[in-house]
Amino acid sequence: MYQSYFEDWEVKANFTKEFVSLWGGWLGDESYKLDLVTENEWSRFNEFIKLLSQGFMVKLADCKSEKLLDINNIQDTFSNYSESMTKDSSLFSRYVLPELDCVITEEWDYTYIIWHKNNGAIEKLAPFITKAKLKHFCN
Repeated sequence: MYQSYFEDWEVKANFTKEFVSLWGGWLGDESYKLDLVTENEWSRFNEFIKLLSQGFMVKLADCKSEKLLDINNIQDTFSNYSESMTKDSSLFSRYVLPELDCVITEEWDYTYIIWHKNNGAIEKLAPFITKAKLKHFCN
């Protein structure tokens, strides 16, 4: 199942990107806002994943073993605020929602990416994004 989503540790090229962030678009000249993000604002991403786990089966992608792992307690997969501020990108979380045929990856600058196949996943995820007080946009 892992190979359906990943190739060489990267999400396969046949997926489309939708960005989830604290803001409704790229910051550009307002990049100073990155330094002003509070722990409470940052925690919205964990809340988003937690909400998803209540509505869908969520698996954790382990690129080293090339497997999708079952998750008993979604909160065990979260970093805390201080860990998140210093972790290497190789430790960023990669979640798979098989029911929606999509991948959600943690990225830099308070952004997650939903990798989808234009199959209605974004429409199904939008209420969870809103409930977590996040925004989503595409390029």
